[in-house]
Amino acid sequence: MKSLKLTSVLLSAVMCVSMMTAPVSVMADDTEVPSETETTETEEESEKPAPKEEKEQEPEKEEDPAEEEEAEPEDGEAQVPGDEDSQEAMDAVASGKCGKKVKWSLDKKGTLKITGKGSMYSYKFDQYTAQPNTPWFKYASKIKKVVVSKGVTTIGSASFCLCQNITSVSLPKGIKTIGKDAFGACDSLKTISLPKSVRRIDEQAFCESGITSITIPKGVTEIGKGAFSYTTYLKSVSIPGTVKIIGSNAFRDCDGLTTVTIPSSVKEIGESAFYGCDNLATVKIPVAGLSTIGEDAFRKCTSLTKIDVPLSVTDLGDYAFAGCTSLEEATISQTLSNHLAAHVFDGCTKLSKPTVSKYLGIYEYFFDDGNTNCFIVLSPNINGTGMALMMITDYVPERLVVPNVADFNGVKYKVIGVVASSRSYLKYMKQLVLGSNVVSITDENFAGCPELVSVTGGAGLVTIGSKAFANCPKLKTFNITSKKLNKIGANAFDIDKALTTLQFKKTTKLTKSGVKNSLKGSSVKTVKVKKSKVKKYKKIFKKKNSGKKVKVKK
Repeated sequence: MKSLKLTSVLLSAVMCVSMMTAPVSVMADDTEVPSETETTETEEESEKPAPKEEKEQEPEKEEDPAEEEEAEPEDGEAQVPGDEDSQEAMDAVASGKCGKKVKWSLDKKGTLKITGKGSMYSYKFDQYTAQPNTPWFKYASKIKKVVVSKGVTTIGSASFCLCQNITSVSLPKGIKTIGKDAFGACDSLKTISLPKSVRRIDEQAFCESGITSITIPKGVTEIGKGAFSYTTYLKSVSIPGTVKIIGSNAFRDCDGLTTVTIPSSVKEIGESAFYGCDNLATVKIPVAGLSTIGEDAFRKCTSLTKIDVPLSVTDLGDYAFAGCTSLEEATISQTLSNHLAAHVFDGCTKLSKPTVSKYLGIYEYFFDDGNTNCFIVLSPNINGTGMALMMITDYVPERLVVPNVADFNGVKYKVIGVVASSRSYLKYMKQLVLGSNVVSITDENFAGCPELVSVTGGAGLVTIGSKAFANCPKLKTFNITSKKLNKIGANAFDIDKALTTLQFKKTTKLTKSGVKNSLKGSSVKTVKVKKSKVKKYKKIFKKKNSGKKVKVKK
């Protein structure tokens, strides 16, 4: 479900900014910002060199930045990096360290300068106070511009988070990483140019910022989780051919996006990556390269009208395109390798059915027979025929008949199986009649049906799974007419006290391995088979093999 946007900037930041892991803690500078009529130091003081006592107070080692930040001059004024006689020193209202070899200073005009070499410290966002622990956050309302000097390589986590009045950011060549939450909730920041040197854009780096367009530099291989989430003014994004992963929630609720082009380098689109992009009308996916579209990836993209899922996609997440109410065309070209993908097009009211070729492993609540049973497309072939599962979505009163064929919008589908979305829906069922196209009763498929009395039909049945009919205390009749049945799973009729006879009168394919432990735990005493198979089946239904001593007869 699409999250509600919070009206409070601080509260929204709590939503999109998470706690950092093992950050370097830096104490906030306690120096108050002087008024515009005050000066930070007198002319006489500015001409004096720094006293020796103050230099002696500074620790010789720099391993603990917190201790360094606590050390302040005796007059209470913040120290300015570099030469204290410089104009910069005279203009600064606050300053300090923000990295092992990196310093910061804020001037009266609202320009925050980051100078030095190497990485900035990683700060953290306190979810209880709804504030980052950056040393300049107390001046956040005064910061209008950020200038990072050449030599700095990393923008630390949460560095400028919640600095709402920043309108300009200058980043030098050499920046490699934009840290987690770095520009989170900077809603006055409309544009930013990322240097070609950037290789990482971490989680929520621009979450809920005001940027309207972004060009991701070549060399970035992963767009972090939630990196641009809730950036509602973002209208365009350029993804280079080096990106392999678009992280989960990366562009969630970016309402301004209208078109996205996915390069062939991308292997994975994460969960909810484009969830709720209301105006996203066009998604261009290459014909090769992409292998995974995560759960909810394009859910509720209500302007999306067409989607082509390429041959290379083998992992399609549940609800991937659910709620795309304008979707009219959907083409899927491949076999899923991982699981049945559920509800991929759920709620796509304008989509009568997807165009699918060679596709196994997707099921949808597209079609309803008008009764209590819902058919699920499993494998439509390119010629318009295919297979379907019958899904029980409501209580079966007494008799359940699985049809041979289901006809939906003039297209016929062979019904190859039946499953219940809830076991409780079968608690009143007394009779089960299997259609001739049902090929398998899966493990525990009908286990625990308290009122089930008879199972008949199944002319095309090939396998009966383990414990498929276990714990059905009233089951008395079991008559399968298939010639193809070759396997009955272990404990298939476990604890079925009323079931004493099995009838497989047309079955010719059963083998010793195919009935191993199949009758174990059951009350079966007799197995009826085709006359010509009595002698053979007496050997394979021996107690040590089938798990139960039984009589085999015609």
